[in-house]
Amino acid sequence: MFRTTAVPATDPMRQDSAEATSKQPSASPAFQDLKFDDAKEAFKAKSTGQLLQSLAVFKACTIKPLVNNADTLLAASRRLAPSLVDHAVKHTFFRHFCGGECVESIQPTLQYLERHGIRPILNYAAEDDVKEEGEGDSCPLAAAERKLDRNLDIFMRSIRDSDNVRNRAFVAIKVTPLGPPKLLEKMSEVLTATGDPLDRGDASARLRDVLLPHLDPQEVTSLDALIRRLDTLCDAVVAKGNSRILMDAEHTYMQPAIDALAIRAQQRCNRSEPVVINTYQCYLKDAAARIERDMARAAEEGWVFGAKTVRGAYMVVERARAQALGYDSPIQDTLQATHANYDRCVERILGSVAHGDAELMVASHNQASVENASRCMHRLGLDPSSRGVYFGQLLGMADHLSFTLGRAGYRIHKIVPYGPVHETLQYLIRRAQENSDVLGGCGKERNMIRTELLRRLRQDNALARALWRPRDSSRAAAAAA
Repeated sequence: MFRTTAVPATDPMRQDSAEATSKQPSASPAFQDLKFDDAKEAFKAKSTGQLLQSLAVFKACTIKPLVNNADTLLAASRRLAPSLVDHAVKHTFFRHFCGGECVESIQPTLQYLERHGIRPILNYAAEDDVKEEGEGDSCPLAAAERKLDRNLDIFMRSIRDSDNVRNRAFVAIKVTPLGPPKLLEKMSEVLTATGDPLDRGDASARLRDVLLPHLDPQEVTSLDALIRRLDTLCDAVVAKGNSRILMDAEHTYMQPAIDALAIRAQQRCNRSEPVVINTYQCYLKDAAARIERDMARAAEEGWVFGAKTVRGAYMVVERARAQALGYDSPIQDTLQATHANYDRCVERILGSVAHGDAELMVASHNQASVENASRCMHRLGLDPSSRGVYFGQLLGMADHLSFTLGRAGYRIHKIVPYGPVHETLQYLIRRAQENSDVLGGCGKERNMIRTELLRRLRQDNALARALWRPRDSSRAAAAAA
């Protein structure tokens, strides 16, 4: 059922797609039919109010001092006036990038997306980081575990609520709300030093055996609880059928532990279809090697590989940490290198999708990468609506891509984050950083929104028409005089 392909060392990410391409007749790439650059067509599903809100938020993201110091500014402001800060965030960045604070409040957003051919992915966006855990360190273990169990209940509710999503349901989860970040960091250090514990044998036993000598009793208790929570989520999705779990990537100093937990879940659940899909951040220098490793493992062990490819959301933190601790940055050196690595990874996995050995979510806000994936699909004979290839974007970003893909029949999904405002601040900060000019941002989308707003003002608003032609009116009056 599964194929193992000999991959040359010269370019390990291209062989499958190159071989499949040679078997396909040449044809015009499908992406030429996608009118991403037509502002009127791209935004015809958006109201003028929605476009104005998007423009204001994206403009705020270009204010460098605000974006670069957002974490510090928000922390200081919330100490002085938490309610006021949360109110301001809720009616600006939160309204743009999040669906609501609870599952009930996001229903209008889900219905709006589905009307335009876009399928939602529910994502509880609350998260923690190692540096934010100081307060929790003084809490009794039982109290900390109860908080993590409440997060599990929220994820479980997302799985139950996905019954209301048409067709295949995806639920995005993060590991940090299910286990202590400091535990994940320590697990990652152990796994990096000792090697891969999941290469053979019982996945759960092997992982635990490798970690136990390095953990104290409290950490062992937390590890067992973390594994129990992940198993509960995976078992619930398996029982539902026709559903997928998207495990988000996080900081590199926690990612080895998250990868190990994801592989363990895939070994348990992905025997006939990819119920668990792991995320690969292609701005990392080791992304291609990790994808190749996990694809080979899936083929050897007889489970279906599932991947979500993203560029990455932690560049600022990762580079600052590498500089502070004196090690080489794990991030690609240039934006162009990141683009090239992303496209190679997508093409490699699409080759396996064409052979029936994998599923892929192309999660990108980059138009060139979306076009490249569409072109590659066409070469491989993969129809836009084919099961096994999905496109994904975040709510509030790349709407000109999402709505165009939806109208063209592609399997396009929007990740709809939700959660209490104060618990989604880290998520919102990363969205602001991703949309800053420094990171490549949303300059094109911003310009397209301006173009469409001006077109609407000129066409539909009588006052605007008068304002747009003041010189003509004065000249006419002078001529009449």
